[in-house]
Amino acid sequence: MTDEQREKEGPRLMTIPEIAEHRGLSRQRVHRIAKTDPAFPHPVVVPGTTRMKYPQDAIDEYFDTRVLQPGRRTDIEKQRAEDASDTEPSGDE
Repeated sequence: MTDEQREKEGPRLMTIPEIAEHRGLSRQRVHRIAKTDPAFPHPVVVPGTTRMKYPQDAIDEYFDTRVLQPGRRTDIEKQRAEDASDTEPSGDE
């Protein structure tokens, strides 16, 4: 397929499962990102289907420019709090 033919067809459209596979994420994670991040690309309406599809170029741009915000390790915080309480002197002495 030539570049000219691709231009006539328009951008490649991807479903959520295809995005997940393409980006190495779970479907659930992609759904959550799409639902909660207003910067996530909007779906394109494709006649004859009810599945939401997204332009691959917009998806690639979104994930390439996305700033990751790592979560907190609550399991470590809990352990540190327990360790701190073990080392504090008690008022019984």
